[in-house]
Amino acid sequence: MMNFLKKHQALLLGFLTFFLWMLSTVAAFLIILPVLDSILLIYAAFWADPTPFGQAYYLGTTIRQISVMVLAVIFTAGIIGGGELHARNLNTPLSWHFMFLTYAVLLTLFLFTIFF
Repeated sequence: MMNFLKKHQALLLGFLTFFLWMLSTVAAFLIILPVLDSILLIYAAFWADPTPFGQAYYLGTTIRQISVMVLAVIFTAGIIGGGELHARNLNTPLSWHFMFLTYAVLLTLFLFTIFF
């Protein structure tokens, strides 16, 4: 009976880890656009000029395009690396610590988009 409970508990924790990992994946890709908007807002507040299509407009577009690429690469590497880490170290302190760090980074980015 005890062996059955341990297997059942391990299965439930595995599903919980998978669900939290998928939730962090969706949250990471949904937060890209608000982070980009915050980056452009900071750029516009300090370095933009008043003309609608001046040099600052094109620099802002370039900053946004480069930021999309950088954020997408970082988030994709984090998602794939996180999936690998969770698959190899399921239900270990390392796995849960990485999950905590993932959600801490997502919360920090979310707060960044609220305040900026």
